[in-house]
Amino acid sequence: MFGNDENPSKSSSEGQKWTNKNWLKSRFHFNFAEYHSGPSQFGVLRVMNDDLVQPRRGFGMHPHRDMEILTFIINGRLTHKDSIDTEETLGRGGVQFMTAGRGIRHSEHNLHDEPLRFIQCWVVPRRRGFEPAYGSYTCTDAERQNRWALVAADFEHRSVKAPVQIQQDCNIYVSELQAGRTPEAMRIDQQRQGYLLCVEGSVQLVDSAGKVRQMHQHDAAELKGSVELTPTAGVSLPKLHVVLRLQMEHSSSFLRWRRAITAEAMSENLHHRCIFGDLRVSLVDPCYINIFVPPEQK
Repeated sequence: MFGNDENPSKSSSEGQKWTNKNWLKSRFHFNFAEYHSGPSQFGVLRVMNDDLVQPRRGFGMHPHRDMEILTFIINGRLTHKDSIDTEETLGRGGVQFMTAGRGIRHSEHNLHDEPLRFIQCWVVPRRRGFEPAYGSYTCTDAERQNRWALVAADFEHRSVKAPVQIQQDCNIYVSELQAGRTPEAMRIDQQRQGYLLCVEGSVQLVDSAGKVRQMHQHDAAELKGSVELTPTAGVSLPKLHVVLRLQMEHSSSFLRWRRAITAEAMSENLHHRCIFGDLRVSLVDPCYINIFVPPEQK
């Protein structure tokens, strides 16, 4: 599938460089491909996939249209090539963004000898038919370390300055925290909502009432305003803790925790095997939390 060779044997020189038995391992936050047991989107956030691509593998040329696509490189290097004559390779801290608009084809490959991990988000644009476009930005360590770095914002809101501009009312921040460190509090105003992803490490969230909740790598939280939370990086791991945060318009107030579905895409037929289900915590009011754990998806 996508033009890849068969998976190598573990004993081969190529196989010994792999960290997963299949070339692609994905975690789906929303319904995607053959997974249809979760929510379809959160506001204008249609897709959030956490992909691990093994060396010398990737996605061959395929089409998109009428979607704002943002890709955040976590580890390794991602090479993008598209039908509007763009070709570029970015590493950790890099952000690739694409307005699919009337239609664009692109490929995404790991052309190197180490695994590649990236987060890809699809944001529904405000209307159809935009001119296809591609761009990129590398967020430096200084910009994102122990602070919120605004990396993407609405093209039409000129008062909000961000290096990446998308065709939707959606602001995207990233923070890379040292153990025990806390950036400024994040506030979700009324009529706004946010989607928070713990990309690496662990993070504690403390709300205005002093309630503490823990997030670990791959965990996500849906936030609806008005709410103010203070994130603090965990102290048990001697590594950086990375958080990705999206803010957009909303309809009602609640906070819900989600754990993404894991799916492994086999190189031959993209058969998806779900490893575990969602973990949701809904904040009905400040004194009541309802926890729902769906059955494991086979």
